[in-house]
Amino acid sequence: MDAGRTARPRCLGTSLAGAVRPGPAFRSLRLALSIALTVCAGSAAWPCSEWATEPAKVVAVASALVPVTPPFPSPSPAPSAFESLAHASPPSEPGKLGAIPLPPGVTAVKVENGHALVHDGELSFLIFDLTPPFRQPRLVEIRAAELGVVSVRVQDFSLSPDHVLYIAAVVNFGLGDQRYALLRYALLDKDAELEIRHLPDVRCRHLGAGLHGVWCLDPEFRESRDQLPTLHWIAFLGAFKSIPIGRQPGISLGPSRVMVGAGDVAEAWLPAMRAFLEVNPRTQAAAFTPIPVEQSSRAITSFAPSPSGKVHALFPLRGAGEEMLTTPYALAELDAQRTTWRRVLKDRIFPRGALLAGWDGADLWLWNRTARRLERIEGVRP
Repeated sequence: MDAGRTARPRCLGTSLAGAVRPGPAFRSLRLALSIALTVCAGSAAWPCSEWATEPAKVVAVASALVPVTPPFPSPSPAPSAFESLAHASPPSEPGKLGAIPLPPGVTAVKVENGHALVHDGELSFLIFDLTPPFRQPRLVEIRAAELGVVSVRVQDFSLSPDHVLYIAAVVNFGLGDQRYALLRYALLDKDAELEIRHLPDVRCRHLGAGLHGVWCLDPEFRESRDQLPTLHWIAFLGAFKSIPIGRQPGISLGPSRVMVGAGDVAEAWLPAMRAFLEVNPRTQAAAFTPIPVEQSSRAITSFAPSPSGKVHALFPLRGAGEEMLTTPYALAELDAQRTTWRRVLKDRIFPRGALLAGWDGADLWLWNRTARRLERIEGVRP
């Protein structure tokens, strides 16, 4: 881990090409952006003002220009290639964003509280504001040296309703002191900087941020402590509650995820336990709903709770046959009684490996990993 990397938020723009290098996924994005800026500066057909007002072109071009051998960029492509990429994903509805191309190497994408959060698997994040019109994403980097620590290893991240980015990480403070901590970055602060908040003695493998606290999930059985998988509520005012999950993990059906609904209620997707869990932080009442996927499945399932309390999920569309590596996914909705899943959008299937990223108002967003883009799923009611 690079001990010299610090948190330094930026907006992607002309200053990006000379900034400190982030992780490999966004390193390629930054290099491609520098090429794009060179092209726009030297071509009357692509004025720089157009790139500044339409950054979707920059991101789209960056997605197509890698790999490039640093530090010398390859020759600039013809403007016609830029044009086709820039218009590859137009919005299908007035006042809505079209698909957002993503750089290669992205390992996690979440849509929470009006923003898309994109992680490169190391120490860099792109944050897109999903309110039209499309605006340049903010680049947030973590550098250990300026935080006063030896190293940082990101585990998960989440955006709270008041637009504070929280990052669960294993932090090496030096002299053998290595433990989980919480990094905090307020998007609305004029001079925002990352801050380190200490956590209780918990393993925060998966994180969900609420208005009054955060939920931390440790989905594994801890034999050394004889501890079941546990969901922890850590309130900002000091309250700390642990809710053991009395189910043994099985074969994984994709990554676990914690999201926070109204009233700071935890909504946890537990694929290894084939269960969807909801927990109230005040009463600690827990409700389980089975995930209707065969134990033998190798699918990567995902879910997204809507602002109204509905829950949608992607499941493999097996039918009566065997599940194959090419078996597509179908979108399902959980009823209000939390008893039955039913398929919605019956005329549409989704590519294998796609993941629900989350809801933004009335829009459900899908991370299409095959096409490397974030796209809206039309026709679903929140």
